[in-house]
Amino acid sequence: MTPQEMTEIRNKRIMAALNMEKPDRIPINLSGQGFFKWIDPKAVLADLFRNPKYTDELTLQAFQLPIINEIDSAPMIGFTTEAGMTAFAATSYFAKIKIPGRDLPEDAIWNIDEVGPMTAEDYDTVIDKGWEYMTAELYKRIGFDPASMPPPDMEYTNELNAKIAALGKTSLEINPFLPMPSFEVISGARKMPEFFKDLRRIPDKVKAVIDIVDEAAINKMVGALKSGPPCAYGFIGGTRAGSDFISARVYEKYYHPFYHKIVPAMREVNVKTWFHNDSDWSGFLQYFTEFPKAQCIFDPDHLTPMEKLKEVLGDRMCIEGNIPPALLAVGTPDDCYKAARDLIDLMGDTGFMMGVGCGVPVNAKRENVEAVILATLGK
Repeated sequence: MTPQEMTEIRNKRIMAALNMEKPDRIPINLSGQGFFKWIDPKAVLADLFRNPKYTDELTLQAFQLPIINEIDSAPMIGFTTEAGMTAFAATSYFAKIKIPGRDLPEDAIWNIDEVGPMTAEDYDTVIDKGWEYMTAELYKRIGFDPASMPPPDMEYTNELNAKIAALGKTSLEINPFLPMPSFEVISGARKMPEFFKDLRRIPDKVKAVIDIVDEAAINKMVGALKSGPPCAYGFIGGTRAGSDFISARVYEKYYHPFYHKIVPAMREVNVKTWFHNDSDWSGFLQYFTEFPKAQCIFDPDHLTPMEKLKEVLGDRMCIEGNIPPALLAVGTPDDCYKAARDLIDLMGDTGFMMGVGCGVPVNAKRENVEAVILATLGK
């Protein structure tokens, strides 16, 4: 079978799951940044930034290993650069980034370093002058100049795309640069402690600013989706709004309206919404039942119980998950195999993709990842 034929099979497999149909087998979507360590155990996470072409090549080799090559998703390569991560932290949270080998130990995971450049008085500035004005001002305060970022290396990108295509992985396009929920953006700009004080001290101003940021973000997103290359789904991260972290009152007033607006906007341009939601969302899942069937994907980390997801959303949207990352690091292959089989018994083979809560950790054991894949394949 040629790589092109394999890619077509994988695309159909994943789209069947996203459309709440039965695929030929359960798709395996395993992402992560540590696969390269299986090829060169001496490599460290600092190498992602100081020698990214080397770690990209190692990751490509890892995805060709026996059993590992059954993963349907493409490897995460080509984007972990200092400039790229600096831009991610700045544009998502008006924060800075701590890099392994520079700010952190050689083999530490990169960190977002919140600096909180927005003041309480800036809520009035947003209301008076708009979010675009405020964004430029906040960039100045953290020393981030978007114009100074190096342009993408399209020659290298095309080279990587050709190598990924040769693996026969899915070619379904995902837009990973959709806006974060406005609650997340403002909480990063203010820093979490101050933002939560704002919710008590000046709730009406916070709500007014979140509504303004919502509108600006959605308009920008729709424009980008219409003008950019076609994509099957768009990735929206959620990190600060689990029901183990904020109340239903706060979620309903300040957070969920963003989803309520953005999902229909994405549906109008024929793009599915991929919710990647960290922490325990079990108390808020009922809000997601409002969205049309097969329009969304719910991708939790390991804290949202899959039993609850199946009960509330199992007939409405594709669910990915949810092997605990720690199990891949410290468990045995038997533990991991059983966890995957238990998941399949619970979720069934329709509207489900096998994944790891948030992602395969950098210290995952290869034999444990293989056990999850074999369990999914029924071997």
